[in-house]
Amino acid sequence: MNKKKKHYKARKESKICYIVMAVLAVLCLLPLLMVVSTSLTDEVYIQRNGYSLFPVEPTLDTYKFLLTNKGKMLGKSYIMTILVTILGTIYSVTITTCFAYAVSQKKSVFRFARPLSFIAWFTSIFSGGVLPWYVLCTQYYGLKNNIWALFIPYGFSVMHMYILRGNFREIPEELIEAAKLDGASHSQIFLKVSIPLARAGITTVALFRVLGFWNDFFLPKWLITDTDHTTMQKLLYDMLTSTMELLKDSSLASTYSYTSVPAETAKMAIAVMVIVPVVILYPCGLKYFVKGINLGGVKG
Repeated sequence: MNKKKKHYKARKESKICYIVMAVLAVLCLLPLLMVVSTSLTDEVYIQRNGYSLFPVEPTLDTYKFLLTNKGKMLGKSYIMTILVTILGTIYSVTITTCFAYAVSQKKSVFRFARPLSFIAWFTSIFSGGVLPWYVLCTQYYGLKNNIWALFIPYGFSVMHMYILRGNFREIPEELIEAAKLDGASHSQIFLKVSIPLARAGITTVALFRVLGFWNDFFLPKWLITDTDHTTMQKLLYDMLTSTMELLKDSSLASTYSYTSVPAETAKMAIAVMVIVPVVILYPCGLKYFVKGINLGGVKG
């Protein structure tokens, strides 16, 4: 009888959890649904009646306007964003993986493991400030108005390092000892044993980095002033701050008035263009994401 009560209680708690998660999922989807709906709604209707969850008299006029008048800029920004995301992810994951493997070693193997771990933790708490960081990047490192400025400052993340360190510490020591007995060097153990076994954690960090670089607009805002290195997030930010940015370098600048520009719907349409790749990519790596977080949180 006691077991039946426990089983009934567990099922009841599970149902409550499912209901709560379903409500939270719906609340998260509502803003996304509104963005898509607004991008497909006529601009005049938005100005008169405001936003709605579902498009009224759906139209693709906003997308046609953007592709016709801003297609070149959108294409260049898209290519720049993809390039920065790929280069930044490879760069950041490589540095973070090497650092995490180093600090995961025992003191008898690498005596600087603990000092490096402390330095990483210390820098996550104390910072020199934005202004010294900006001066260092622009005046000393030359990270301004070039592609390197869009990912090099984000090359290392302490949080991601700790996730990978936990993954490396989960590797059985027997495998490492067996590799050493077979004559494997530290680099061979790192490349052929540790990295394959920590694949879930590395994939998790890579997903974090992809989302981070794709959604970042701080570096383009601070370190980029020319249009040749504008990313999609920077372009969207410019659209949000200035409606007339839509008509900049446009062939219709002389014929379109301020009121006829699809300002609100254009912002939402660009937001949809930015969101779509993330929506497609994220479910593909979700299983690695959950597994990597669980393994990285066991030992830390």
